Amino acid sequence: MTRSNQPRSAARHRSENPRDYTREHARHWRAADGIDLFEADYKRFTFPKHSHDYYAFGTILNGAEKFLTRGTSHVARRGQLLLMNPMQVHDGGPACDEGYHYQIMFIAPQIFAGLVDEISPKSKGLPFFSQHVIDDPALHLQLQKLHRMFLPETRHLTSTLERDSQLLYSAARLALRHADAPPFDFQPGAEDRRIRTVIDYMMAHQEENISLETLATLTGLSRFHLLRVFRDATGLPPHTYLNHMRLRRAKRMLFDGHSIADTAAATGFSDQSHLSRHFKIMWGVSPGIFIANRR
Repeated sequence: MTRSNQPRSAARHRSENPRDYTREHARHWRAADGIDLFEADYKRFTFPKHSHDYYAFGTILNGAEKFLTRGTSHVARRGQLLLMNPMQVHDGGPACDEGYHYQIMFIAPQIFAGLVDEISPKSKGLPFFSQHVIDDPALHLQLQKLHRMFLPETRHLTSTLERDSQLLYSAARLALRHADAPPFDFQPGAEDRRIRTVIDYMMAHQEENISLETLATLTGLSRFHLLRVFRDATGLPPHTYLNHMRLRRAKRMLFDGHSIADTAAATGFSDQSHLSRHFKIMWGVSPGIFIANRR
């Protein structure tokens, strides 16, 4: 009798344990063209080194996240904001036992540039944020409000006019209060035209099994020299950069309604399980869950 009760008691204790690390939640959806939203409540999940081709503006709702970028370690805690520039390499993970619950707004550079042009028509290039963790309680609340406005299940409660207005207000506060001067000229790989050639080639041949020899021939560099120059320019080795490029395209395709199988084939992954494995490593959820949340 005692033996049969022990497993049930232990299971009950585990389920009631407030530090249940088995539950990881993430949801990603498109708010508008060039604007994606992301909300996650992670306990142990960590992001590998990666970069985005858009701005990332986040609000920490609970817990704390730690991340390393540009050789410096940062911690963003509850009530703080985190800001990340396009193509800036960083990682991410929990900085406390509770993990980290946060909301992120991803804005394409061209969309953010349009908003900034309305605020300051004389500005050139794009804003650059050198401070990646900031205290701005008013903006923290404003971004949370904006996030709620774009939720699929509640966006009908606000008008397009109100959402557009709040988006512009948020962009204005971000750019005017927290961006550096001069503006940031967003040109990934501009440090070396040969790197731009490699990036363009990988973009046009994502579905192919590209060799390092092919990329080296394009640039006239030795394979070893290319690896060093590419990492210096982008912060990542070519194979990692290509993998992230494929995953970003995969996410866009899934957003647009393509099947997981078609997406895997179009982005250079050998099959659905190959895509799923890398997708989950990058965003904490499988493509299937990503699609379900989008719907």
